[in-house]
This record gives sequence, structure tokens and C-alpha cells, in this order.
Amino acid sequence: MRNEVSSMVDGLEIAHYRVRGAYVLVLRGAADIADDPELADAFIHAMASGLPLIVDLSELSFGDEELLGHLIHAQRATEFALVGPITPGFQRRLDTTGITALFTVHPDLTTALSR
Repeated sequence: MRNEVSSMVDGLEIAHYRVRGAYVLVLRGAADIADDPELADAFIHAMASGLPLIVDLSELSFGDEELLGHLIHAQRATEFALVGPITPGFQRRLDTTGITALFTVHPDLTTALSR
């Protein structure tokens, strides 16, 4: 059983928990500049855990450039995976910025954990 901790900021819920030797960060709703201080804290806390980081974007409806920056930094700083499916809107943002190839998106948490 996981012990999930979550917080809600504007239209974004940020949840996090540890499971099977990984730190999971779940983003639900819309992530924009107004959420950045809380989002930055969540990524800093996750990376400080020393565990592989899995970011679940399956319930993310919108993500701005600030979120992209956090994802890129995390991908470079630690063992990292994304869980989808990623919404078409956020996929377009990844494609438009040319960073799609940086990330491996797993279809579910079980698959990401078994990598």
C-alpha cells in the first residue's frame, strides 16, 4: 500500500509517494506559471530522495514551459521515466519544442517500475 501525499494549487494537484524503490510524482490538472513554486519544490524533493523518479502525466490536462524545464532538469539529473498516456495538447507542446525524443513514456506505472 502506498502512502500518497498530495497538495492542490490553483488547478494543479501534486501527489507523491514511494513505491518499489522509486519516487513517484503525479500531476493532475493544469500546470502553469502560477503553480511553479510548488512544482519546483515537488521536483526538488523528489530528486533529493536519491531514488529513480517516475512522473505520472496521465491526468495532466495542460503543462507550460516551466513544467517542461522541470522535466528536462529531472531527466538530466536522475534516473527518470514518464507515465502516460500524455494528452494530445501536452504531446504537441513536447513535439513543438523538439524535446519528445528526450523522454521515454511508459503506458502505466507497472511498466515504468519494471524498466
